[in-house]
This record gives sequence, C-alpha cells and structure tokens, in this order.
Amino acid sequence: MRMEKIVLEKVCWKVKATTAFQFLQLYYSLIQENLPIERKNSLNFERLEAQLKACHCRIIFSKAKPSVLALSIIALEIQAQKFVELTEGIECLQTHSKDCYSNKKALL
Repeated sequence: MRMEKIVLEKVCWKVKATTAFQFLQLYYSLIQENLPIERKNSLNFERLEAQLKACHCRIIFSKAKPSVLALSIIALEIQAQKFVELTEGIECLQTHSKDCYSNKKALL
C-alpha cells in the first residue's frame, strides 16, 4: 500500500492518463480507414507496436508527449513504405494535435 501511494503521488494521481500506445491505436485506425483496400495489410500494427516498445527502452523518448511519439512512429513507417497518399493525412493529424494542445493551454 505504501509503494502504491508513492507511485500515485509520482504520477500526480493521474491514473487514467492517455498512453502512447492508445494514441498509436487511434492513429493507426484513422490511417487504416484512408488506405486503399489493396494496401490495408501493408501497414503492420505489430511492427508499429514493436517500434514503440523500443522507444520506451530509451530514456530520451520518455520526455516526449505520448501523442507526438505515436504520430512520429507512424509517420516514419509511412515514409519508409512510401505511402505518399497518406502524407497529407499525417500532416492533418499533426496540425490537429497542435491545435488541441494550444486550446488546452489556453483553457488552463
């Protein structure tokens, strides 16, 4: 119980924080909706998840916002697989994320 209390205090009692994995799932589903049928299997979620796990093993990535980390992983994969038709969608997600963050800061 004591250790649980210490951990909760370290995370400021935010036990329902959105994780990079949840953002990865969300972004992946949005992108899958916009892929042509013949390319739906080209973007592999397990590969994206493995890349996210690898990022979690590096201390430098612990400082990144979960949404930025997830979007970066997907953007790099899309670039590597040359999904040119999805570049605009990624840029839209990036812009939308920035707008949401700016609006949140303004409300606070």
